[in-house]
Amino acid sequence: MGFEGVKQPMIIDINQKLRLKNSSEVDWKLAEEWYKNEKILYYSEGIKDGRVYNLDTINKMYTYLSNIGEMYFIEYFENGKWIPIGDATLSDQNMPIIIGDEAYWGMRIGKLVIGRLLKRAREIGIKKITIPAIYKYNARSRNLFTSFGFRKISENEGEETFELEL
Repeated sequence: MGFEGVKQPMIIDINQKLRLKNSSEVDWKLAEEWYKNEKILYYSEGIKDGRVYNLDTINKMYTYLSNIGEMYFIEYFENGKWIPIGDATLSDQNMPIIIGDEAYWGMRIGKLVIGRLLKRAREIGIKKITIPAIYKYNARSRNLFTSFGFRKISENEGEETFELEL
């Protein structure tokens, strides 16, 4: 299923403190700090040699994700304003998510975001979502997706592939 003809909403509310916001290239610079975090790059990209993403790399990644699905910034309401804290993409080909600001780790935000994106997937008629690669050492990500019923369909030495029929 492609996303042609599907209008991506500007905002998807999750609860009073959490929402997804359609982002555009003008917003993408906000993510630069997230992708300088070696832990983020290790768990999401397998990078462990100290490299970080620059704005050009982030722009290429977000352009790709926007082309295969709906790419959102995760925003948290705090001190009277919405603060971008991470990103997530809904696509039948992948469903990457990062909470880029470690201050928000462990708050079950990922679970709320994935739950809402799966609801959106059903609303727009996606029948199956594949997660092509979760690193075997990334137990948090594996546990998050399997908690929603994703099942492992293949693996290699370092990664596992998961799928969910909706």
